[in-house]
Amino acid sequence: MLALWHALIQLFSYGLITFSRFSRSYGIGIILLTLVIRGLMFPLYRAQLQSMKRMQEMQPELERLQERHKNDKQRLAEEQMRIYREKGVNPMATCLPMLLQLPLLYAFYDMLEHFPYHSIPHLSEAFLWLPSLSKPDPYLVLPILGGVSTYWQTRISMSLQAGMAQQQMQFMTYLMPLFMFYIFWRLPSGLAVYWFVSNVLTIGQQYLTVGSMARPGGKARDAGGSR
Repeated sequence: MLALWHALIQLFSYGLITFSRFSRSYGIGIILLTLVIRGLMFPLYRAQLQSMKRMQEMQPELERLQERHKNDKQRLAEEQMRIYREKGVNPMATCLPMLLQLPLLYAFYDMLEHFPYHSIPHLSEAFLWLPSLSKPDPYLVLPILGGVSTYWQTRISMSLQAGMAQQQMQFMTYLMPLFMFYIFWRLPSGLAVYWFVSNVLTIGQQYLTVGSMARPGGKARDAGGSR
């Protein structure tokens, strides 16, 4: 298993070197590799969003069941499973795609944290305003962008949650952006570039899958709905 993990990291490292040579920029190389990885994971993420949307639509019916059978947990579980079967919904489908995505995301994170930027001679670690992708952003632009994009992406995810899950996620909506700002304040800016681009792509994928963007405090609307 450890050998597979190292092989995945080496694959990402080879991809970053290839894209960086092609673009003559480590920063653009990170962006291109992020695009490829998020594109490959899009079917998983799409399945997750669709399951979340169906669970949200079923929530009023599930709440009525909970009220009707609040004193009979076994009957409640049986009725819930019946509804899931009738609607063709698997409750585990909302978290399984994320579990499958996490190893890829962590491997990419691990690769970037230890990436040898000197591997391509005469190619600078500088990118845009950043003196070096291997050092933290001295101007805090990327930590701020990472925090803002995390906030927006978390609000979208919260709007697709059903019932109590949405209420429980409200605290994370504010905690996660602050946490990510603190993290990227100290970590190499190459990681912050990856995180920001990945968040922007995630928001775009949510739009393509569910329809209109969920606005902060609101719910995502069905594709083709009013604008």
